Amino acid sequence: MVDERISYKILKEIHPDVLRAQMGDTPRDAAPWVRAAALNGIKSAQVAWGQMLLDGEGIERDAEAALRWFSIAAEAGSLDGVNMVGRCHEFGWGCTLDMAEAARCYLSAAERGHAWAQFNLATLLLHSDDFAADPSRALAWYVRSARRGNVKAMTMVGRFIEHGWGRHPRPEAARRWYRKAALGGDYRGQFDHARTLYEGGFVDEAISWFSRSIETAVPDFCRLAEPGLRTAGHPALDALADRALERVRDAEVRAAAAMRAELARAEAIRRAKPRRRLALSWLRWRRS
Repeated sequence: MVDERISYKILKEIHPDVLRAQMGDTPRDAAPWVRAAALNGIKSAQVAWGQMLLDGEGIERDAEAALRWFSIAAEAGSLDGVNMVGRCHEFGWGCTLDMAEAARCYLSAAERGHAWAQFNLATLLLHSDDFAADPSRALAWYVRSARRGNVKAMTMVGRFIEHGWGRHPRPEAARRWYRKAALGGDYRGQFDHARTLYEGGFVDEAISWFSRSIETAVPDFCRLAEPGLRTAGHPALDALADRALERVRDAEVRAAAAMRAELARAEAIRRAKPRRRLALSWLRWRRS
């Protein structure tokens, strides 16, 4: 239950160490403080609260409410908010799909230097069926995003340069971009960096980077990476392919458990409603 007594004065005066202690170790503990900060007009908190609502992190998921909070932050001047409004329209989170509105939001934030909006706009220009493919323009936005430190954009610049999308391939330049992305922690960049190292004969170093990629990648990427690791015919890469499948299976088990828990919670709420109505009827009778 959110404590409505968390005022702006409390938020402003509380010591950071005390605030960290109050927020606790879980999203559910932090939720009242994030919401209070959002209600008191702190833009970063409005975006954070919207993200918690979108993910159902510590609170019940509510994509429509998430979009409202992103919009509030955007109207207050938050570029993170503008970018997230674009994401909602691109994926239909809390609204109908609207690629034109998503592109408008991304462009608005991208032109003001928001690295993730630049990345998202580039991806939209490269992959969306709603727009004519424009690789040159997509690359320009990926480069701008990469220069602002976005490691995922660095990986995409590497892929453009390696495969020569729209221009001549430059493998050596691509390797430099992959290495920067890998050092920055992007699992796709780590995988591509490892791949180019392996192709160049630097097997031990490549195996180390392949391992780092698989351990940090999302399960969908692990599923895609497994066949490529397997076809190399190297025992260490076969073991990494097994590890990739293990991570996929672990994620599936966790997802199934989460679904069962959600169904159980919904059933408990359904069963509790008749008892609540009965209790309210009894209270009304006592008051009459």
